Amino acid sequence: MTMIDLFEVARLTSTPILAIRTADQAATITEIRQRVAEFPLAQWDAARGVTALVGNKAGEDALRQASIAPDETIGFVEAMLAAQRLPNGAILFAHNAHRQLQSQEPIAIAAAVQAVANLRDQYKLNFRMLVLLGPAFQSPPELEQDVIVIDHPLPGPADLETIVTELHQAAKLAVPDATVMAKAVDAVSGLSAFAAEQVTAMSLTEQGLDLSALWERKRVAIEQTRGLSVWRGGDRFADLVGLDAIKTHLSRRLRARTPVGVVVWIDEIDKTLANVEADTSGVRMDQLRTLLTEMENQEWRGLIAVGVAGGGKSAIAKAFGNEAGVPTVALDLAATESKYVGESEGNLRQLMAIVKAIGRGHAYLIATSNNASVMRPELQRRFTDGLWFFDLMTGAERQAAWRYYVTKYTLTKDQVSPCPDDDGWTGAEIRNACRYAWDVGCTLVEAAQFIVPMARSRADDIDRLRRYAHGRFLDATRPGPYQYTEAPMARQVRAIALPKAVVEMGES
Repeated sequence: MTMIDLFEVARLTSTPILAIRTADQAATITEIRQRVAEFPLAQWDAARGVTALVGNKAGEDALRQASIAPDETIGFVEAMLAAQRLPNGAILFAHNAHRQLQSQEPIAIAAAVQAVANLRDQYKLNFRMLVLLGPAFQSPPELEQDVIVIDHPLPGPADLETIVTELHQAAKLAVPDATVMAKAVDAVSGLSAFAAEQVTAMSLTEQGLDLSALWERKRVAIEQTRGLSVWRGGDRFADLVGLDAIKTHLSRRLRARTPVGVVVWIDEIDKTLANVEADTSGVRMDQLRTLLTEMENQEWRGLIAVGVAGGGKSAIAKAFGNEAGVPTVALDLAATESKYVGESEGNLRQLMAIVKAIGRGHAYLIATSNNASVMRPELQRRFTDGLWFFDLMTGAERQAAWRYYVTKYTLTKDQVSPCPDDDGWTGAEIRNACRYAWDVGCTLVEAAQFIVPMARSRADDIDRLRRYAHGRFLDATRPGPYQYTEAPMARQVRAIALPKAVVEMGES
C-alpha cells in the first residue's frame, strides 16, 4: 500500500496520532490534502504557530471558532493544548515534530510527550488526527504504543519522469526521448520531489538537459545526508593491476539477472561494527541490526574485502561503480551518530531509504576490513558473495604496476632506470613512488627513500592476517580459496634493473 492509502485507512479507523517519515513535508501535506480537502486542515511549525492550510476554508473557520491564534501557539505544548479544541474530523500537521520530542532538557521532553499523549483518547472518538512529520522519527518510549509510524518514500521513476517532462514543457523545450529520459531519471533517483525539481531546473539549457551538470548537482544533494558521500573518480578495472579473480567475479555480477543500481562502499567495517556490545547507548547495535535487516529484506548482494593496506580493497569498490555505470556511495556509519539516540537511529534509516531510492531497490555492498577475525558471523553471512583476501602483489603484478604508473605519470628513462627494490610493495606504494618522482622531478630510487613498505613496517601483522585467511577467504588474485605459502622477504634494499618494457615506456 502507498503512503496515501495507509493514511486513508488510518483516517477511516479514527487513528488519533500518526507519524510520517518524509524527506519533503510540504509535498506530503499536499498529497494528503487532495484526499481530505473537505475537512478542517491546520498545520503547526515552530515559527508560525498553528495556522490553517492556505485555501482551506474549513480549517480557517475551525481555528476561528476554537479561538486558536498563531501567536499564542508558537510553543509546541501550547499548540497541543489548543489542538484539543479543534472540531470533529480536523487534521493537524506538526512540522519537524521529531525535534520537539527529543531534547537535552528533561522537563521540555516530558511536557511535549505528555501533550501529545493527552490527545490520544480525545481524538480517537471523533476522527480527529494529529500527524507528526519529520525526515526521521523514533517514538519516545512513552508513545511507542500510541503512535503509528508510516513512511512517505522518495519519488519513483514514474514520478521523476513527470517532473522532468513538466519542467521541459514549462521551459518550452522538447521533452527528452526515452534514452535521455531514462538517464535523467537515473540521475535524480534518490532525491525528494522538490530537490529533483530544483536540480533538474538548474541543469536545463537552451539545447536541453545537461546530464553531467545534473549528476553533479545530484551528488551534492546526496551529500547533504549525514553519512553519505559520492565517489567522483573515474577509476576502472583497467586501472587496477592484478586482482584478476575478483574483477572476473564482479564483471559477472554486471551480467547477472539482479541489476546493480548503486554500489555502497563501507570502509573499515570491522572498526565500526566489531564490538557493538561495548556501546552502552545502543546506537552501534541498532546500526548493525538495521544493516543486517536491510540486506536480508532487500536481498542486497555484497562482499567483504580483507587484506593489507594499499592492496586495492577500496580501489575495487570505487572502480566497480564506474564499471556498472552507477554511483559509488561511501557509507559512513559513524557520521550518522548524534547526541540524541533517537536522532542517530532516524539518521540511519533515512540514509538507507536514500540508498534504496538511488539504486531503485538494488544495491551492491562492498565492505573493507583489515581484520575480519573480529567481525560477527551474522554480519559476514549477509555478504553473500563472500570474503576476499587481498594479498601483497606478485612479481609479475608489480612489473605490470610499474608499467602502468610509469606511463600514467610520463616518467623518463633517466627517472625509471634503475628501479628500487620493490619486494613486498603494494600497488599504492608503487603509485606513490611514481607520483613523487613525477611531482618533484627525481628518480624512482630517490623517491623510494621516502617509502617504507607496509610489508616491512607491519610484517608480523601481515603474516598473522595471511595465516588467518588461509583456506577461509577467497583469493582476489587467483580463482578459489586463498592459500598461504610462507616465503621469507628479502631484507636488503638494493637497486635492480626495470624490465625492458618499463624502460621503453620511460623513453616514449
